[in-house]
Amino acid sequence: MLPNPEVLWSAVPGDALAWREWDTEVVVFNGETGSTHLLNELAGEVLRRLVAAEKGATIMAFAAELADDTSGAERPEWMEAIAQVLSDFERVGLARPETP
Repeated sequence: MLPNPEVLWSAVPGDALAWREWDTEVVVFNGETGSTHLLNELAGEVLRRLVAAEKGATIMAFAAELADDTSGAERPEWMEAIAQVLSDFERVGLARPETP
């Protein structure tokens, strides 16, 4: 089941992150946790956009930005993949959902 697509997600502060990119992979170090993570292409792009989104972003906003066309944002599997990335980020301390 897809989590609430309207929840705002925020990244840890950008100055806590250091990363390097090779082809389609990103390695990111989180200074807040002391952990290093290997991200695939989608996760790397979600993290870049999350850090750039000063006020946070929703799953729907990510889907719309990352889709090749606007119809891609409506595909449940695309939204599910982004939701999974954000859930993984929450688990490892790279992002968190904003609670009202």
